[in-house]
Amino acid sequence: MSLRAPLTTARRTFATSSRAFAEPASSSAQSGFSPLRDLLISSTSSSSSSSSSSSSSRFTPTPSTGSEAASAETPTSPFNVHNIPPKADPTLDLFTNCLMKDGKKDEAQKMVSRILTMLHQSTNLSPQPLLKQAIDLSSPSIKILSMRKSAKTILTPRALTERQRTRQGIAWLLKASEKGRKGTVSRDQRIAKEVLAVLEGGSDVFKWLEDRHKTAYLNRSNMTAR
Repeated sequence: MSLRAPLTTARRTFATSSRAFAEPASSSAQSGFSPLRDLLISSTSSSSSSSSSSSSSRFTPTPSTGSEAASAETPTSPFNVHNIPPKADPTLDLFTNCLMKDGKKDEAQKMVSRILTMLHQSTNLSPQPLLKQAIDLSSPSIKILSMRKSAKTILTPRALTERQRTRQGIAWLLKASEKGRKGTVSRDQRIAKEVLAVLEGGSDVFKWLEDRHKTAYLNRSNMTAR
């Protein structure tokens, strides 16, 4: 009896201590947090709050220079030759060349600037997209060639390149603007009015477009593969 009593008491104390040690672990497993994690979280939050308060009291922001801001905002991209913008707008350059007479390009450029100014005053919009849209609406997609075949002449439609389309559209736009040439209206005013008429859909250019496409449709059997 004397030997069993200490053994039983030791077993009881060990069981109670192990039960007491296991109870917090089970409760922490149910809650999803451990005391060690709670301690770490509380210590890190307190240290971060103290460091933020001390840094906010001692930190003074310094303005960044323009080069640093530009380098931070614009990421460096690899060089590509196709990303280089053109020196001049090809459509406006071609339009200027079509307006030029006797090699006087300075006068043609001044006329283009006056036309763009009139378009801006009339619509209160950016004039360059308006002029490009009018030229695009006036540009046909095909041309009609007269070809001699045996004893008769046949009409053969051919597709136009992008530059050919733009040039033909500018030519038709200038041709339609010559309608009021006999009056006192200047050439740049007539061209600006014709551009607005094309955008509104009331120009003679659309009739010429319809006639050409109708002729090409009727003679589509004469097309040859190229």
